Amino acid sequence: MRLFLGVFFSLMLITAPAGAAAKYVDDLHEITVRLGPGIKYRVIETVSSGTKFETIKTQNGWTQVRLSDSREGWVVTRYLTDDVPDSKKYETLKAKYDPLEKQIKELKAENSRLQADNQTLSQKLTQARDELAQTRTAYEELKEASADVLGLKNKNEKLTQQLKEKNQKIASLEAKISDAFLSEALKWFLIGAGVLLVGIIIGASGKRKRSSLL
Repeated sequence: MRLFLGVFFSLMLITAPAGAAAKYVDDLHEITVRLGPGIKYRVIETVSSGTKFETIKTQNGWTQVRLSDSREGWVVTRYLTDDVPDSKKYETLKAKYDPLEKQIKELKAENSRLQADNQTLSQKLTQARDELAQTRTAYEELKEASADVLGLKNKNEKLTQQLKEKNQKIASLEAKISDAFLSEALKWFLIGAGVLLVGIIIGASGKRKRSSLL
């Protein structure tokens, strides 16, 4: 009786349902799913490492599983693992990483574009600074030239005024000289005319005396 109960409970443990636990195909195998718990049963599916199953029950080294399309089959129990295989973790991480990698590429491209724009702006800034320096130099030169021009203008105005004053003096002197010359000429003219008149008078007197002697 005890032997019977022991065998019964052993069979119960062997064929007990797995409680619909999740299992994964381990990293080292690609396994077949069969219609029954043995190699004599037909293969209905071949699954790769990392495939996740919903387990139904375990029997004699085989586990009944439910596929993603709700079909049921049997796989060798030792090829299953409770932990997520590294390949599955890699695929999960890759699925998360790929969008990030895409974003990184886009950010790198944007960074390259911004660097190119920054370089262009730096060149423009350098050019603008050079042009500003040239403009300042030209302004200072123009300022100095303007000061010279203003000085020359002031000098020209002074010289013009001096020339005007000298012309006026010259004109005044010329007028005085002309007046003096005319006065002197008139004086000599009058003297000459007086002498001539005296001569005429003397000549006339002599003629009269000769006439009276005759």
